[in-house]
Amino acid sequence: MRFQKAQAIVEFAIVLPLFLMFLVGLIYFGFFFADYLTVSNTTRNIAHEVALSENPNVQEIINQKTAQVTLISDVFVWKPNESKYLNVGYSSDGKDVVVKSHLDYSSSSYFGKIMKSVNKFSANKNGIDITYTMYRPSGSGP
Repeated sequence: MRFQKAQAIVEFAIVLPLFLMFLVGLIYFGFFFADYLTVSNTTRNIAHEVALSENPNVQEIINQKTAQVTLISDVFVWKPNESKYLNVGYSSDGKDVVVKSHLDYSSSSYFGKIMKSVNKFSANKNGIDITYTMYRPSGSGP
């Protein structure tokens, strides 16, 4: 009976750190995904606003839509006032608004470094690209 208690304590000591690492990873992945959804939703809102505006002041719309946006985790770097991270343009025929956001993986984040190393074989090694194309109704925009 005494040996069974000791065995349970040893098993618990082995399993607990693994379980905690898994739990922390799961929570951090939730933060990672929440940041992706935040930037994706903001990009879509900017595309929608520019598409519906008659004479859009793009920089004012970007400032308005990104003023309250904060990322939860430190995995990504996103600076919406720089054209590398957020770019608003029009399709080749001028009928659609195309908004592109780019999220860089942070070099100061442990998980950002992991994502850079995991993605070294993908087309975009430095982050995630989000593109929204929004139809512009006739009579709106340039």
